[in-house]
Amino acid sequence: MKTKNMIFGLMLVASAAFGFISCNNSPAVDNELIEKSATMDLITNFPVLVSGEDAGILLMREEEKMAHDVYTVFGNSYDLPIFNNIANSETNHYNAMGTLISTYQLTDPSTGIAGTFTNITISNLYAQLVEAGSGSVEEALKTGAYIEEYDIVDLEKLIAATRNTALQQIYGNLLRGSRNHLRAFVATLKTYQVTYVPEVMSAEDFETIISNPMEPGNQNGMMNGNGNKNGKGKGGNGNKGAGGQKGQGTGTGVCING
Repeated sequence: MKTKNMIFGLMLVASAAFGFISCNNSPAVDNELIEKSATMDLITNFPVLVSGEDAGILLMREEEKMAHDVYTVFGNSYDLPIFNNIANSETNHYNAMGTLISTYQLTDPSTGIAGTFTNITISNLYAQLVEAGSGSVEEALKTGAYIEEYDIVDLEKLIAATRNTALQQIYGNLLRGSRNHLRAFVATLKTYQVTYVPEVMSAEDFETIISNPMEPGNQNGMMNGNGNKNGKGKGGNGNKGAGGQKGQGTGTGVCING
């Protein structure tokens, strides 16, 4: 199969971390639920897109922007760090899709303006979600969980529909991030004595996700012992790094109080 070796694309994609940028403590979520998801392995091969794959890329670009914009609204309305933390994560997801758009020379649907979208369905959904979460912090958290359900289902469909290894890898990282976000929202709701009931995915699929721990992904080198963060991470058996050097060992790089 004809392939594209896109150095520009791989460097941008590889630099995108699919998890929380900030690890501000939330009164509702244990630090283990705010750990960073994996940075992607280097992608050196971008197979040519087949029919329909471009539409999936454009859809996820809009969906990730929508999630970011909704969480930003909630972050400004409620004094709960989880919204800003996950909004930052969605920025990385959004940027990763932007890299694919650049790599494959697609027309970017993103307006770049908060709360506005080219996709009419996404635009209408954004308005509905902001309204749904405007009543209380509990409703905002439930709306966040709904958004992650929505993303998970769409990402699973896109992964199942493609054999493109680059898309599979990128969508897979977004999917892992969305599962972690869903776990965080559900756990936070429990501290408000609210049991979240899935609205998009099946109860069985939902329980499978919630009953499993956070997925740290492949945090090799950069995250083991969190050496290049001067040892702020909880690095398992790893040693703390010093002077900007990477730590050594087998830690998972869980971000605490970072």
